[in-house]
Order: sequence, then C-alpha cells, then structure tokens
Amino acid sequence: MLVKLLKPIGMLVSYIHYKVDRLRLAKLIQSGLNVGKNVYIMEDVEFDRGYPYLIEIGDNCRIAKGVRILTHDATTFRDLGINRIAPVRILEGCFIGERVIILPGVTIGPRALIAAGSVVNRDIGEDRAAAGNPARPYGSFSELLDRYRDAATAATIFKKDEIENGTITREHIRMTLEGKKVAFTRGVPRKDPYYVNADFAEMRDAAIRAYEALLQHQAMKQTQEQSAQGEQKT
Repeated sequence: MLVKLLKPIGMLVSYIHYKVDRLRLAKLIQSGLNVGKNVYIMEDVEFDRGYPYLIEIGDNCRIAKGVRILTHDATTFRDLGINRIAPVRILEGCFIGERVIILPGVTIGPRALIAAGSVVNRDIGEDRAAAGNPARPYGSFSELLDRYRDAATAATIFKKDEIENGTITREHIRMTLEGKKVAFTRGVPRKDPYYVNADFAEMRDAAIRAYEALLQHQAMKQTQEQSAQGEQKT
C-alpha cells in the first residue's frame, strides 16, 4: 500500500526535476550556449554558468548524464588576482559518457568517444576513443564501431517501436540476454525529451541508412565466411 502511495509522488518529483533541468538548459542556450542539431543532452549536465557562450556542441552529439563542462579556472585568482577562461568545443558526432569532466580550453572530435568517468584536460582528436584521469586515447572510434558491427552479426536486434508498444516485453529481453553478453536495439523513439534542436524525421532516415549499411556488412561477412569454409573443404 505504501509503495502505491509513494509511486505518484516519486513520478511527480521526477517530472519537476526534469522540467527544472530543461528550463535551466533553455536559459543557458539563451545565454549563448551553442548547441547544434539533433544533440542528445541528458539530465544533470553541468555547463559552466558563468561562461556558457564559450561552449560549443556540434551536430549529432550525445552528452550523457552528469557530465560537467568547465570554461573557467580560478586556480590563479588568490595569488595573481586573475581567473583563466578558455572555450570548450565538442565537435560533430561525439559521444561523452556519464560523469565525464571536461576542463577549459579542450577540443574534442569530431566523432570521438570519451568513456564514462574520464577527466579531459587536453584535446582529443578526430575518431579517437579516450578514457581515464586524465583521459588518454586507447584506440579509434571507428575500430570500436567495427567490433560492434561484428558483434551485432550474431546478436539479437530489437526494434524500439516494438519495445515501446509492448510487442517485445521486458521479460522477453531479459530471457534473450540470459547466457548472452549483449543484444542491440534499433530505430529512433517516437519522442525523446532529451533531444535538443531535434529533427526526428531526419534522425529516423539516418538510422535507417545506417542499419541498411550494417545489413550489407553482415551479408558480406557471411559470404566471406562461406567462401573460406568452401576453400577449406577443397
């Protein structure tokens, strides 16, 4: 009974938190925070409120929950009477994982990945995957995508719209993952409140093209494997 009573209260608190977070983000954009098209910004992302106009986020970036982006450094203030300020640029197609801290003067990307919990204190170049404190590149984003392409060949891929309408249940997903390391989902949700400057039709078209390319990759790989097996038999 208590759980039933508390559930609507919890939903109301979550909704209020979401609305406050979105209003704060809208105010920062009005104050000069530069956000491109189809950018995904989760809750509790902390942009430097003193200098939001020094932050640039390119098209098609994803910023996970709890990321902190700083454009000022007060280390020198007590001894020199000055603060350092420097811009932060997150270029097109970057993915910034949860709880990442990005320090002043950093440029990331384009198409770079920063792993969750990293502290970025220097530039991370195009197509780099970086992690750690301080963040250091450990490979390329393209290589990571290649590994996922191969993994998807043998994995189950769920449709998002079938998850949303209940055709695929949570229990079905759990059962599918029993004994397996990973599954995937595909498609763009009907609506997602964390997108900024979103064109959902454009994103759906891009997602369809990307999935078609994945299917072509899978077909090519299957052909190559069959060819290799045929050569071994002969």
